[in-house]
Amino acid sequence: MARTETPLACETLVDAVDSRPFVVQIQDRLRDMIRRQDLKPGQQLPSLRDLSRQTGVSLGIVKLSLSKLTTEGYLRSHPGRGIFVASPQQERQAVALVLPGLDFDQMPKIIRGVKAGLGDSSPRLLMQSAEFDFKHEVDLLRNLDSSFVAGAIIYPPPLPEIVEHLRELRRRGVAYVLVDTLPASLDVDAVLSDRVKLGRLAMTHLLEQGHRRIGLVKHNGRSVSDREVREGVDEALRAYGLATSDLACETVDVMDLNPREPWANGERAARKLLSEHPDLTAMLGINDNLSLGVARAARAVGRRVPEDLSVVAIGDLQQFMLAERPISAVAQPHEQMGREAARRLVALMEDSAGEPVTKRLEPKLIDRGSVMPAVRK
Repeated sequence: MARTETPLACETLVDAVDSRPFVVQIQDRLRDMIRRQDLKPGQQLPSLRDLSRQTGVSLGIVKLSLSKLTTEGYLRSHPGRGIFVASPQQERQAVALVLPGLDFDQMPKIIRGVKAGLGDSSPRLLMQSAEFDFKHEVDLLRNLDSSFVAGAIIYPPPLPEIVEHLRELRRRGVAYVLVDTLPASLDVDAVLSDRVKLGRLAMTHLLEQGHRRIGLVKHNGRSVSDREVREGVDEALRAYGLATSDLACETVDVMDLNPREPWANGERAARKLLSEHPDLTAMLGINDNLSLGVARAARAVGRRVPEDLSVVAIGDLQQFMLAERPISAVAQPHEQMGREAARRLVALMEDSAGEPVTKRLEPKLIDRGSVMPAVRK
């Protein structure tokens, strides 16, 4: 890659009057310069140390800023040579994979599926993680540019506010496929698990064993995905002449992801339910981490699973299989979702996809023996 000698005005990258973090300022201004072609394809940037010295910000901030721009496809790093402005013609073959975070159990499965679906001659995969910050994920979507990526596979936040950002992405000409979540008002390509069936399978598993005094830990109404799961729960209850109002319920905030302890909110909610309703014979968490919180709460208050409390999880985690008392779960086919989404995106990029398609994949119940027949008292 030939080096272009056009200088970079480093002093314009940060502004003390701008209240935004320096890393955001550097990224936004470099993106704008690349898009306007103030920085040309093939132009080499100053070294990290030179950028740090000239902008007056730490070396770590400079590294983080350029690393994210490299991930987004705006820059290319060549070990031993430096960092260069990417050529749109080269990066046009890249596919962005936008995820809420990388530390959830399901994310490696989705990544494996995407790589398999793209195939051996796959385009370069640009991994973009929002680090469990919904606002940051919106920023990642804003910065996707059809000049630099051929398409994107997106695991969107389960919130209605994301709809307008996804529509804007389509207006900018970026082909994309959603994974696991599809807002109701959006007509785009998506590969999902059948969340209604997730809820129906889990609740039916408890009802079939005679449980009626059931505790439910759920998210608030802002979560599109959880509303679908609750619909399945309601269907199962109606089949037995019951309603959600017959359950002991506790609600937690969907926005509080708490990546360090993702089970914490579920554990607090489950402890409260067990304290206020000591006659509960079974409990259900509306998703995997809330279910993990339920299992931890049962252990903390001395309720043995399944002898004293039956537990089933919606969504599967490795901890459920490895626990001293394994937890039954309704599992989502995350690897298959990633594979099908990648195949669909390839068709979109080749202009052979036709009308938008929503594909719903079947979940399955993994019975690990954490549900016993209810004891009548």
